[in-house]
Amino acid sequence: MARSRPEGTRVAGATQTLHGYSRAFSKTSWDHGGNLTPKTKAPLGLRLIAAAKLAKGVALSCLSLGIFDLIHKDLAAVALHFVQIARISPENRYVEIMLDRLGLVEPATLVRLGIASALYASILLVEGLGLWFGAAWAEYVVVVSSGIFVPEECLAILRHFTWLRLAILILNGIIFAYVAVLVWERYRVRRSARAAKGR
Repeated sequence: MARSRPEGTRVAGATQTLHGYSRAFSKTSWDHGGNLTPKTKAPLGLRLIAAAKLAKGVALSCLSLGIFDLIHKDLAAVALHFVQIARISPENRYVEIMLDRLGLVEPATLVRLGIASALYASILLVEGLGLWFGAAWAEYVVVVSSGIFVPEECLAILRHFTWLRLAILILNGIIFAYVAVLVWERYRVRRSARAAKGR
């Protein structure tokens, strides 16, 4: 007759088994199809880029709301009010030009500008949130958006060289190279995880 294990030993074994399951589960997350996938938490560099995009998205959202608020107002009068607050002489030549130009702005132009700002703000917010939570599509988008202006900046330097343009080009080039390498490594990790799961 086989001996039964003591109750304490069985409880300890079950506890260790549950602990092993919980550790395995903590390394995975659920995708939209209900399947377990490896967690791909965004590294610090991508989160900083995501935070910058979120900040710009929030700022543009506030700007679009402000533009919509100005649709039925006299822009010249609003600008004159801020000029007076800043204690700038309304008779200043540049102030007069600005007030004349603002008086020619039509409400339809403000509507188009507000809609464009709101759409761009929505794109930035969605991209920033996706990048913050490690979404693969957001990482691919940020690679494209980081490198799309590099050729244009190279052409601008060839047309008219300045040290500021060169510094901006070098900075954007470093950011693009960093993001591209980082996203490529994360893509390889995801591909390896899918291959291991399909075995």
